[in-house]
Amino acid sequence: MKFIHYFSVIIVIATVSLFNSCSDTLQVETTPPGQITNVTFKPLYGGGYFTYTIPDDEDFLYTRAEYIIDTGKKISKTSSVYSDTLFIEGFGQEKEYEVKIFSVDRNANESQPVIQRVTPLAPTTAAVLETVQVQPGFSSLVLDWTNVLRQNITIYVDVKVGDTKATKIYASNLAKDRYIIENLRGLPHSVSVHIRDTYENKTETKDFGQLTPLIDGPISKKQWSFLRNNLLYGNKWDYNSSSNPFDQVPLEAHRGTWRDDSMKNARETYYEGRVEKFWDNEYDYEPKLNLNYFHTGPQSYPFSYFIDMGREIKGSRFKIWQRNAWGMLYGGENVEIWEIWISDDKDPADGVFDGWEYVGRYKITQPSNVIEARNEARNGHEYMFYPENPRFTKPFRYLRYKGIKQYGNGNSGCTSEITVFGTEADGSIIDDPTTLTGVKEGWE
Repeated sequence: MKFIHYFSVIIVIATVSLFNSCSDTLQVETTPPGQITNVTFKPLYGGGYFTYTIPDDEDFLYTRAEYIIDTGKKISKTSSVYSDTLFIEGFGQEKEYEVKIFSVDRNANESQPVIQRVTPLAPTTAAVLETVQVQPGFSSLVLDWTNVLRQNITIYVDVKVGDTKATKIYASNLAKDRYIIENLRGLPHSVSVHIRDTYENKTETKDFGQLTPLIDGPISKKQWSFLRNNLLYGNKWDYNSSSNPFDQVPLEAHRGTWRDDSMKNARETYYEGRVEKFWDNEYDYEPKLNLNYFHTGPQSYPFSYFIDMGREIKGSRFKIWQRNAWGMLYGGENVEIWEIWISDDKDPADGVFDGWEYVGRYKITQPSNVIEARNEARNGHEYMFYPENPRFTKPFRYLRYKGIKQYGNGNSGCTSEITVFGTEADGSIIDDPTTLTGVKEGWE
């Protein structure tokens, strides 16, 4: 028993000694770091940024700015040891604000603040509102804006037609963005816009007056046909150049344009692919595997297909459906980038060489969300002919689809279907329920 007693005393003494030793070793450094120096401020919309020289302290960790915004909320922003720049944001007015900047070390010690009085530029919300443009789209209203600082904002669009009012809301942090309010009637719509940010800053409401959406409809494809090379060249075609129609070429004087990147169609058929399937109101859909698309086969880019609409129309927008077979959606031989050209040539007997006008270049962009990407592909990728300034094309009868690049960077091209929206040349809209405009019934 005495042995155990003495041994316990020894343990207690050793423990106390160890505790005292650890206390000395774990003593926390409490000396604050030095202040930042050489501070300058660059004002930006709703904020700005400081540049400075960090202190020489070896344990310096980061810089922290502290300030009060218009709502009374205290905001804290930090910048790491690896940076000499500190951004601040959230101000709702062009006035002077006080900002305290602290140096912080690895033991969370803070320096005395460096106090800066700064005046930012106009709030981000106001700056964005200044760039907002609202214009009529096709059965829609189209809003565009720029947000150079990519701040999180929310656009509120108040729309009134007759006695009906609605508010549409859209959030964005893109440098340039667009919001389309769809399914509207061709009546005057009163439109006003205001913008909020995440700091509860709000602009005044800006009135854009009354805007009347343009009205279009799907163009019937019953009169469409493939403008084969001999029709494209008309009386410039040399039928005696070969007994095989597929080997015939234009007359010698007109062979300068007989190139893939000019007045020449890509292969009309290749295996199951046929160019006429490009406008037959069917789209390829993997569970169905109906093999409904054009297929150029081995083909250099760019390539073209020329289509006769059968009469003059005015185009507004169009939809494209990809080939969707064996996992090819957003990949493989699908054409990713293409151009649209139109012509109102009045004398096709002489060849369709006159009146060609470049309309635009278009690209399929895959949505990041898998479900959204699948639904968009099945509903058809939609494009305005003139997206920057929505309007109808000139009346035209002939359309040139010019493939520029495929997804797989190969030398062939496939696309399943195209539908054009617009009106007849006289502005009328002819209803044709067989025209494909979205997801085909029964293929959900």
